[in-house]
Amino acid sequence: MNALDPQVGNLYYSVRRYFVDEFYFRHVRKIPASSRVLDLGGTKIQKRGQFNINCYDLQVVYVNISPAKQPDVVADAAALPFEDACFDVVICSELLEHVPNPSSVLCEANRVLRDGGIILICVPFMYRIHGDPDDYGRYTDYFWQCALKEVGFDDIAIERQGLFFSVLADFLKQYVGGVGVPRPFGRVTVWLLAKYQRWAMNYEQQPQIKAHSFLRSFTTGFGIVAVKK
Repeated sequence: MNALDPQVGNLYYSVRRYFVDEFYFRHVRKIPASSRVLDLGGTKIQKRGQFNINCYDLQVVYVNISPAKQPDVVADAAALPFEDACFDVVICSELLEHVPNPSSVLCEANRVLRDGGIILICVPFMYRIHGDPDDYGRYTDYFWQCALKEVGFDDIAIERQGLFFSVLADFLKQYVGGVGVPRPFGRVTVWLLAKYQRWAMNYEQQPQIKAHSFLRSFTTGFGIVAVKK
């Protein structure tokens, strides 16, 4: 059982959030200690998931357009007040759907990264519209591949975060959490959803399922790693 497994039974912990947390837990281990990390759109308070980058030996600078999120720097992610090549890592988690021009943010992220620095991105795809304060778009992996290359990133790796069955699990879980079910069926429904979510995520790990053209055409979103040339 991994550290996130107990959260599967939490009705208000979405399947999408599970994949986002899992992505960062996995990749943060590869970041050298004392690296300078820029968390774009990050927040020091009221974190939405289980992953907390403050728990690692890293020099983290939070940037957010909202002072209410208590960032280190209040700024637009498309106009960063930093010198060129001053960060080792940029994190961009569930932010790019909330900006009208994602490429402008990627361009700025590339500018402030040192050569060989990495960017870690999570973006939703088949997920409900949610304003923070606005929600502008959902983009395919082809879009992200092209957009990252255009602004100067290389070695781009894009992973699908769940396939058809995980998307269905997320829709069902959010429906029950948002609309509810009659009281006598509440606990049973939550138990069944957790059981189905675990089954879905395990089933989708099979090579033949990962390669299935129909099933892989659905995903909750993408986890992306890219390197500045």
